[in-house]
Amino acid sequence: MNTGHRGTETDFELTTIERLEQLGYTHLLGTEIERPHAEVVFADRLEASIRHRYPDLPDASVQLAVSHFARPQGVDTLRRNRDFHLAATKGWDCPIEKTDGTKTHAHIYPINWDDPADNDFLVVNQLPIHGQNDRRPDIVIYVNGLPLALFELKNPWEPQFTVEHALNQIAHYRNDIPQIFEFNGVTVVSDGITTLHGMWPASMEWFSPWKSINGFDVEANTTGSMKTLVEGLFPKDRFLSYVRDFILFEEANDRITKKGAKYHQFFAVRIAAERALAVYTGEHDGRVGVVWHTTGSGKSLAMAFLVGIVRRDPAFSNPTILVEVDATDLDDQLFDQFVAARSLVGESKHADRIDQLRDLLQTEGGELLFTTLQKFQLKDTEIEHPVLTDRSNVLVIADEAHRSQYGFLQGYARYLRDAIPNAMFLGFTGTPVSFASADTIAVFGDVIHTYDIRQSQEDGTTVPIFYEPRQVTLHLGQADIDAALAEVVGEDAPDDLERRKSRWAALASAAGAEDRVKALAADLLQHYRDRTSTLSGKALIVAMTRANCVKLYDALTALPDCPEVKVVMTGNLGKDPAAWSRDGHITTKTQRDAIKQRMIDPDDPLAMVIVCDMWLTGTDIPVLHTLYIDKPMKNHNIIQAISRVNRVFSDKPHGLIVDYIGIGDELREATSKYSQGGGHGNPAPSIEEEARPLFFAILSEIGELLPAGIDYGDWRGLSRIELEDRFSLIYGFLTESDEVRDAFLDAEARLSRSFLLVKYLGDCRSHADEVIFCQQVRKQLMKSLPGDKPRVDVEHAVRDIVDQSIEADDVVDIFKAAGIERPDVSILDDDFLQTFKGQPNEDLRLKLLEKLLGDEIRSHERRNLAQAKSFRELLETTLLRYHSRLIDAAAVIREMIEIRKQLDQQHRRAADLGVSEEELAFYDALASEGSGVYDDEFLRSLVHDVVQVIKRNLRVDWTAPHRGDVRATVRAAVKRVLRTRGVRPEHFDHYVEAVMTQAAASFAEWPFAA
Repeated sequence: MNTGHRGTETDFELTTIERLEQLGYTHLLGTEIERPHAEVVFADRLEASIRHRYPDLPDASVQLAVSHFARPQGVDTLRRNRDFHLAATKGWDCPIEKTDGTKTHAHIYPINWDDPADNDFLVVNQLPIHGQNDRRPDIVIYVNGLPLALFELKNPWEPQFTVEHALNQIAHYRNDIPQIFEFNGVTVVSDGITTLHGMWPASMEWFSPWKSINGFDVEANTTGSMKTLVEGLFPKDRFLSYVRDFILFEEANDRITKKGAKYHQFFAVRIAAERALAVYTGEHDGRVGVVWHTTGSGKSLAMAFLVGIVRRDPAFSNPTILVEVDATDLDDQLFDQFVAARSLVGESKHADRIDQLRDLLQTEGGELLFTTLQKFQLKDTEIEHPVLTDRSNVLVIADEAHRSQYGFLQGYARYLRDAIPNAMFLGFTGTPVSFASADTIAVFGDVIHTYDIRQSQEDGTTVPIFYEPRQVTLHLGQADIDAALAEVVGEDAPDDLERRKSRWAALASAAGAEDRVKALAADLLQHYRDRTSTLSGKALIVAMTRANCVKLYDALTALPDCPEVKVVMTGNLGKDPAAWSRDGHITTKTQRDAIKQRMIDPDDPLAMVIVCDMWLTGTDIPVLHTLYIDKPMKNHNIIQAISRVNRVFSDKPHGLIVDYIGIGDELREATSKYSQGGGHGNPAPSIEEEARPLFFAILSEIGELLPAGIDYGDWRGLSRIELEDRFSLIYGFLTESDEVRDAFLDAEARLSRSFLLVKYLGDCRSHADEVIFCQQVRKQLMKSLPGDKPRVDVEHAVRDIVDQSIEADDVVDIFKAAGIERPDVSILDDDFLQTFKGQPNEDLRLKLLEKLLGDEIRSHERRNLAQAKSFRELLETTLLRYHSRLIDAAAVIREMIEIRKQLDQQHRRAADLGVSEEELAFYDALASEGSGVYDDEFLRSLVHDVVQVIKRNLRVDWTAPHRGDVRATVRAAVKRVLRTRGVRPEHFDHYVEAVMTQAAASFAEWPFAA
């Protein structure tokens, strides 16, 4: 299909349809499909599919099946969507009444999941849907008459329409036509530059690019293209696989959350499932491989998708799946996540005791079990671990495949393999294989899929992390400090455990000295308050020992204006001080879960939590943006810990690691090993090394965009008049073109975000007033520009620098500075002309007035195309003469006043003539052709009949190139009216063309915007 023309949203839509047609989809135009517009399921196609696949199903049962799949149950759209998804993917027992009166059931599916070619795939565009408001989604993908995907597109060649606008339109659809989402599996939004996919109830931060077609080669740009998404996700087999196996509805505390896979999860899980099946069928040994996905990129969700596939696939012969970790808190958290995802993975069981684990493994299969590696230990009388099952369809999934998995001479890992000798082993890790040594490959096999830090940050799956050293002095000799740090985190620690304990105790004692803890608390609280003044979020604090956690809590809460703080740790009631229980520091699992939920809630006043060992792996609290570390760490432990602040939340720009004990060398070593292990990207680059040069580079970029020769940080020394004049100068300069304006807004957003990181550095903080000035310019641009707003939005999480002097007294109203008291076109009158003469800022005032008047003319265009065109031409001619300096500014204002008066007259003329505003445009179009020939009464009556006959014959999308039949019908109806009313032959053709032209302008979006 080639329109011979490019540059519209329709072109983008048709190109996307062509891409889908190349994959075997059939295209239908939605406006040509006969159906009740309130119904979104094509019942005839659904019925045909069911009859084709189940030819023995009686007619009554077929109708029951169609009704069941087409009308899901639930109190709201999300629950109806879940009901449909479960029925479609797991099947439904359809009642059957036989001819002899007996009753039975047939388990049926509306889609043939196993044979994609045996389904009816449609791509439908511009489908009219009747709801609270009538809407037409750009593209809907149907499978067997069921609308499983929806695309909303924006014109790639119009900079003011962005992917954010497309997603905002989805939000309107959720309210106006919710029935389309009862069946939706995937929602796609695109502006041609950025293409994202996601789940329809989700907000912007959960929509993601699809950046690979084959699962290994990643698209070079950072936003994803429509080509990659269509070719990577929408081949028929992949699309059905995604809908069946890569969507889940998490249910926890009466709340349902719909989640779908990102591309790295989709490909990794499919590869892992294929490798597991190959291992099970005997093509390989028991090693399935290692999935290395950086921490925070959704490994737990990927595991759930994999478990769903393996448990469903009959080729695995009812497998047992054992998910094991090496820490109790990880075990609990992972189990809870799988319980929430039970609609996909099925029922899970938790092995809390050794005997319970042994009993659960000595079955015929089918279980999904969770336990810790430590449960595979010998009992007191055992010298070897008993074989619990010799079945080969046991899949062991190890979360964080590290050194605890390698104890083959003696230890849990050996006993695990003694217990299930023929099992398959698959490892998931968030840190490189090199951290755990080459044993990882020996235990689990090769790395089968990688998703590293750099890629996850480019995709927006995680946010960048930065490192800031703020050491507080330890009162030990430097040699003792170095020795202690080397021993407690080193690979070559002494064999003498008691010696190690003593080193750790000495270091912990120094870290917990009273004066140091007070200094640490004061600095930490000031840092946190300063940070949250410009970036909303919460913090996690890591101390060396439980005693140090309590000491730091006491020191923090003793300070004025300290926000709410909690300690999260377990206890030893036989040894711990009773005060720890009294003050709530020793917590049960239920209490820790409650604290975690409070931390997750961004509106809860709980701001900081202090931990020793807990919550440093596997815990997801997206609102966390700062990790304060006062504990030595190394290798994968440090990578895991710092990843607590890399989760995506709202518009959080980054996470920050603040080091109070000196782990910089260990962090650099971990970064080096990360790169050696095949990963790309720095886990936590130093603010000094990366953020500072970035800040100064953006500051220089801003300087290039603004008028040269001005110190933009000196505004505090300016008088009010001088400050107003400077803002007026900058505003006028930046609005010379949309490109310059948008470039400034983009640079200012990056400047404000980068300043969050470097404002603690003296040479950067000295530029705070320049940042404030740029923020104020941005506010003027955003508030004062009439018409379409620029595409750059201000982040909700990132706040402007608090500065009461400029906020309270010196915010400049650009219109007021230009001598325009009200931003309204009605200010253009003769009195205004008198105030304009001899005033400064003539160019700025004209620019603002041009915007106002241009907006008014645009709004008039639909009502009266001919008049609007005349006004626009007059305005453009006048401005051209001004810029050529053929007339002065006062003459331009005089012309603007005349245009404004004529616009006002047009608003009054309809009432004076006795026609509606809608009819007035047609009246003017016809009166200009037959001036002096037809009287007002004749034209009023003619126009009334013409408008009525046009509206009776309109159809949706009637102005589109392919709707020539509709336009011909409208034209024929108009001609009949003109002949009946006695329009003279010499005027006839001109009247027809004038009417059709105005009809196209007035009713182009009929009936949605008529």
